[in-house]
Amino acid sequence: MRTIAVSIILGLAALAAVTGQDPRDLIKKSHDAVKVKSFEAVATLTITDSRDNQRIRENTMASMTIPDGTEKRIIKFLSPPEVKGTGILIFDYPEKSDDMWIYLPALRKTRRIVSTEKSKSFMGSEFSNADMTAPGLDDFTYEMLGEGTVDGSSCYQIQSTPASRDLEDVYGYARSVRWVNKNNYLVQKTEYYNFDGDLFKTIENKAFKELDPENHKYMVTHMIAQNLSNGRSSEMVMEKVAVTATDPSYFTVSFLEKE
Repeated sequence: MRTIAVSIILGLAALAAVTGQDPRDLIKKSHDAVKVKSFEAVATLTITDSRDNQRIRENTMASMTIPDGTEKRIIKFLSPPEVKGTGILIFDYPEKSDDMWIYLPALRKTRRIVSTEKSKSFMGSEFSNADMTAPGLDDFTYEMLGEGTVDGSSCYQIQSTPASRDLEDVYGYARSVRWVNKNNYLVQKTEYYNFDGDLFKTIENKAFKELDPENHKYMVTHMIAQNLSNGRSSEMVMEKVAVTATDPSYFTVSFLEKE
């Protein structure tokens, strides 16, 4: 009986410590922690099917954050030939849903990615288009679930639930659970649950690089998405990252269409 009572007391104490944190504020801090003023990078996207067959896609990307907090990002694919020249332009706003455009060289046409396409696959991978941006803070409600450990790091477990039925359709899931590192607010892992309540996908951020030590700003340099429903996985690795004064003209439709 005494052991049970002690366990209850310790559990309540831990819960009190957790509930003292505002989960929305922690998610905002996690967004801010990876918002670097500007950088350029070369990346490899490896897509693995359920039979371990792989497709490898190389791309370059550049990013710039403007004073209002909006991050502008452009991704252009270098190989293989069937995707070479494909480009994606993203305006990732701090509070609202992002804007995205895609250029398809075969059609020589740029089109906007509408909200109903945000949950669709990013370039045939297990990442979605929405995974390429930080979700709008006001698109979700937040709940602190507790604490946990990922790769030896102590984390807050925060549940995000789309704020409306329409937003469920936009993001393609009923809820997600993020593991937010207590020390630096970096998201170590995210679980995604479908509308039946089943876990169907995870994204693990395996490595980070501190690009701005003075302001404690990081970039995810290695992330893995696992689709538990079809056995597929995708891995994104940033092989070259440089903090540089990125040219603002990169973040335009005219530059997106340059091949």
